[in-house]
Amino acid sequence: MLSSIKRSLSRAIGFLTALVMVFTVSIYPTQTARSANMPDNQLNDMAIEVAFLVNSYRLENGLHPVYVIPYLCDVARVRSRECIQLFDHKRPDGSKFSTIIDSNLIPYAALFENIAAGRDTPEETMEQWINSEKHRNAILNPDLTHMGVGVAYEQNSDYGYYWTQLFIVTDAHFQNEYIPRRHNVIPQAEGDITGDATIDTFDYISLADYIYKRSQNIPVYLNEEQLKTADCFRDGLITESDAKVLVRYMLGEYDSLPYIF
Repeated sequence: MLSSIKRSLSRAIGFLTALVMVFTVSIYPTQTARSANMPDNQLNDMAIEVAFLVNSYRLENGLHPVYVIPYLCDVARVRSRECIQLFDHKRPDGSKFSTIIDSNLIPYAALFENIAAGRDTPEETMEQWINSEKHRNAILNPDLTHMGVGVAYEQNSDYGYYWTQLFIVTDAHFQNEYIPRRHNVIPQAEGDITGDATIDTFDYISLADYIYKRSQNIPVYLNEEQLKTADCFRDGLITESDAKVLVRYMLGEYDSLPYIF
């Protein structure tokens, strides 16, 4: 009986692994696919992480947090794309960066912009700004009320990653303003990479996708909590071994995660 169960598990593991391999190959069949831009949902997660880090830094310095406005994130994303063409506070058409905002939609008394390029994580980009007095002063301006953050990625460009912070001072309040939390996706259990509180094939696919892209130097992003729960061995590394452990847990061979030798 035991050997029969083991054979069944082996067949199931082999089938699921083959399924993910087919899925992976179907996504990345050519070099052209590998040069595609980073998915919008991952870029958005990175931008919100920056917004969270801004408020954390302000709180460390005794300042109130700043609200995020989705509209300002949208225009900050446009500015990041524009910085690929011209890395400057002027827009590619020569106009001031402030023209990106419709003041009828977002009335403001003052507007500030920070831009950065070249770093591929929110933490490293924040370090760039904090280590620059002018940019740091903008982040720590006590009068700030709202912000938007955007990031763009272009593989065949001077710097790869381009980041924008837009800060405003206003007396207005907006229906969709919010204080950002640390991560958009928050795992609910060990192995729950997608944050839906269920350990299933989607988590395995997300993990396999991350491992593959990292091995091919393709831009990919999982937040800090996702990386922690994906580390099924708790060895500080995300490798194929973690994916195998996750599969075996899903098939009932392991009772719990993380797997400890």
